[in-house]
Amino acid sequence: MRKLRYPFLFILIVFLIIYFTALITQPSRPDLSSYVNKASAYEVEILRDSLGVPHIYGVKDADVAFGLGYAQSEDDFQTLQDVLLATRGLIASKYGYTAAKTDFVVNFMGVWDAVDKKYEVEVPDSVKVIAEAYADGVNLYASQHPGEWSRYLFPVTGKDIVAGFTFKTPMFYGFDKALGKMLEPREPESMETTGETALLWNNTPKVPLGSQGIAIAPHRSEDGMTRLLVNSHQPLEGPVAWYEARLHSEEGWNMAGGTFPGSPLIIHGHNDKLGWANTVNKPDLVDFYKLKVNPENEMQYELDGRWVDFKEKTAKILVSFLGPVRWTFDKRILISEHGPVLETDHGWFATKWAGMGEVRTLEFLFRLNKAGNKEDFESALQMNAMPSINYIYADTEGNIGHYYNAMFPKRLDGVAWKEEVPGTDATLIWSKYLPFEMMPKTVNPKSGLVYNANNTPFSATDGDDDAQKNEYPEFMGLEQQETNRSMRIEAMAKGDSLISGEALYTIKYDLKYHIDYPPVKRLYQWLAQGDLDVMMKPEYREARQQLREWNLSTGRDNETALLGILTLDPIIKEPDMSAAGLNDVFTSAVDALIKRYGTTRIKLGEVQRLKRGERSLPISGGPDILRAVYTDGLNENGNMLAKAGDGFTMFVAWDSTGLKSSKAIHQYGSASSIENSEHYNDQMEKFVKHELRDVPFTRAALEKQAERKYHPLDRDVGM
Repeated sequence: MRKLRYPFLFILIVFLIIYFTALITQPSRPDLSSYVNKASAYEVEILRDSLGVPHIYGVKDADVAFGLGYAQSEDDFQTLQDVLLATRGLIASKYGYTAAKTDFVVNFMGVWDAVDKKYEVEVPDSVKVIAEAYADGVNLYASQHPGEWSRYLFPVTGKDIVAGFTFKTPMFYGFDKALGKMLEPREPESMETTGETALLWNNTPKVPLGSQGIAIAPHRSEDGMTRLLVNSHQPLEGPVAWYEARLHSEEGWNMAGGTFPGSPLIIHGHNDKLGWANTVNKPDLVDFYKLKVNPENEMQYELDGRWVDFKEKTAKILVSFLGPVRWTFDKRILISEHGPVLETDHGWFATKWAGMGEVRTLEFLFRLNKAGNKEDFESALQMNAMPSINYIYADTEGNIGHYYNAMFPKRLDGVAWKEEVPGTDATLIWSKYLPFEMMPKTVNPKSGLVYNANNTPFSATDGDDDAQKNEYPEFMGLEQQETNRSMRIEAMAKGDSLISGEALYTIKYDLKYHIDYPPVKRLYQWLAQGDLDVMMKPEYREARQQLREWNLSTGRDNETALLGILTLDPIIKEPDMSAAGLNDVFTSAVDALIKRYGTTRIKLGEVQRLKRGERSLPISGGPDILRAVYTDGLNENGNMLAKAGDGFTMFVAWDSTGLKSSKAIHQYGSASSIENSEHYNDQMEKFVKHELRDVPFTRAALEKQAERKYHPLDRDVGM
């Protein structure tokens, strides 16, 4: 056989053929010009306040949703597209093979099987209207900016918006982590929520999705107001970073608060009559059934003593490689009576989870947005359509409550549901959820205070009338732990004293660890062991004494907080850390600080920073502090950069006549991704100083400060 004389040239020619074939065969860009005509039917006005926050005023609810879709596209179009691509199961068409697992999971979850089957039947017309109007707003923006959008995504539809909730909401209770642990127990992966790898899977430690909410009834409030703190701890950038908006229609939609890219309404915030804060909860909502596969036919599994055929479908994963070069990979997905099957090295496991195939979540959230009283709010919760999430509620009538919301599977008692469940017994395949009446809740407690900070639902007030542990079956898998934040809230609010607006502010911006917080107690146990042999270096002995004298505060001027956080944070993540492990954590922290700064006594704010663009500011707080700040530790420049924790925050107050006060702050600004906008980071200064601003909730208040008014068809609306 003759050798090729020019092998490199041959390879180049083959590559060019593949490249140009891919180029000319890729999907053509759809014509979005029709959305210009559709837009003229929407009666909406977008008003940007002095900080660029969009206030959407429309005649109908659909007008408002259309305006929100357009405004979000203006402020963060690329993140919005990434969210929608991931929902479609097409994120690998943009980011390549590293994103293929996300697309597989969308197929594995049957997101589009459910939406295609149920959209016309289970999604009310009133909800379809806002989903489709929001999509129209996104499509209009794309039509005006032809070089900025993916040819694999547009046009966006109402189904995309509904499907986003079907896909994303289970991740809040840790569905992705459960899948990752089952697939690879030694190095489990989960879906990233921030940074350049957002929406992709990896095994790097994830930033916590936490939060806190506090509600105070009039009889506990110093001035007779009902008060609400809305204070979520999310990634500061990416698909689940808060975007602030104000929505008003003449059909009764009247909300202010935060939302996520791809969501056509407010996720938490308030209207003129009521409001709520969300916090993450993580009950046991995922089950894995160990299947017995027929040794003579792997397409069958045993159920109740007989062999049953698997159903089968094929996930088609479109993966980009270079420029327009893409390849579609086929991945088999088997489905049993239980659910889709994970084929792992340690067995085959059918999977069942809360929110499986759920398409009513957007309806649930819309009903919350339109609620006018406690009865409306609870009626929405009774839908059982949000897989998880705590709700801390307050209203103008003086009602307050903590609702530990989740879609709790109606399981058989006496089964070890947190372990692998036998897949051969059909009686273990649950098909219903527990009713609203079984939801742990603390409503209008005698003390007049409710709170949640990702702690157990059995501590929700400073009185003794919270939900009682013995009233709930073990299979619900309810959290039992307290957090530092929950302990500090109760400690600062405990007693019969009235709570003023200033006192609530003080609680929210508290910077200390509780003396009885288990990681702190573990640290003190280690410090009490004396100077071990490994600690004989003078710098180690001095640093240990420094920690003994620490007041547990994380203020930005505190000179021990940095060493304290670097030592304590690993214990928070690994509560049972051994003494040897603590030795390593501590000595590594001391060595790093001395190498970089020559001392362990450094003001926290010199190292811990909130950075956005060219602006870098000192920030107080730390892990599991009420002023929560999460970082990746010391970087190569010797800084710790905030990446999650405290962000968009609201303080709201009502009296019996309605809304009296709404104050808010955002960690950066309203222009989520537009670096040349004045609103890219114009709220940072106030944010790090713990300052707030008034929310112009009325049109009259807004008109006094609005910097721009426009309809999305106006072509000179760029930021």
